[in-house]
Amino acid sequence: MTDLQKMDKKNDTIAIMVSIGPRTRLTDYTYNRLVLWAASHGYSSMLVKKNVAEANIAPHFNKLIAHRHAPGFKRYIIVDDDLMLKKDAPPMENVPDDMIGLCSDAVQSLTQATHVKWTANTGFIVAGQKALNLLEEAYQRGEYPFTCWDGSNKGIWGPHDQATLNDVLFEKNNIYKLNWRWNYQAVIEYYAGNRNGWHKWQKSRLHRLFYYISLLIPLTKNKKMIKKCYGLHMTMGSYPGFFSHIHK
Repeated sequence: MTDLQKMDKKNDTIAIMVSIGPRTRLTDYTYNRLVLWAASHGYSSMLVKKNVAEANIAPHFNKLIAHRHAPGFKRYIIVDDDLMLKKDAPPMENVPDDMIGLCSDAVQSLTQATHVKWTANTGFIVAGQKALNLLEEAYQRGEYPFTCWDGSNKGIWGPHDQATLNDVLFEKNNIYKLNWRWNYQAVIEYYAGNRNGWHKWQKSRLHRLFYYISLLIPLTKNKKMIKKCYGLHMTMGSYPGFFSHIHK
């Protein structure tokens, strides 16, 4: 299924949300935000539900070929279904036509591959027509052959499309660092900066509860960061309705 109701070829830019599988618990909150933001700047928008990636690779790779659903646009903004945009976020910043724009990932300490100078997150991708071949190349490569724990010292942090796209873009020096505000990984930023990190977040209900309570208090750092960001990426977080209430 592909939602074409907001696609208008008269626009140069299209924002595409990719959501494979039964994910309405997220898209009920996130897609409408994308549509409103896109419309406010004259962009088209589309929700892609159909898995067209080859059977031997993860559904995540659909992001790298999402542009195939809407050929002919000059610029593509490809967004994860758990990323919630503010309706009044500014227009998209300019990315050179031959580069892919990505934000820095919340986790920077695990990548070992020396050609990857900083680890980019693929939850928010900006690509012009001249850069679509880079997405296609990453798609054709498929899964990155090394992990951060296999002893190869060639691992790149991030599963599936993320490691592979980082590999291609840094290899070719065609990556543009977007403002962090477009893709703020709120929960991971919180626990990655904590001494006990993921393990404490996973095991301590009190630790998680403290975080969510902190988002209701105006002057906390966690609340301020969400207020500043344009796109709130809910990776490892629950309660999209709660995030929708505080990220306006």
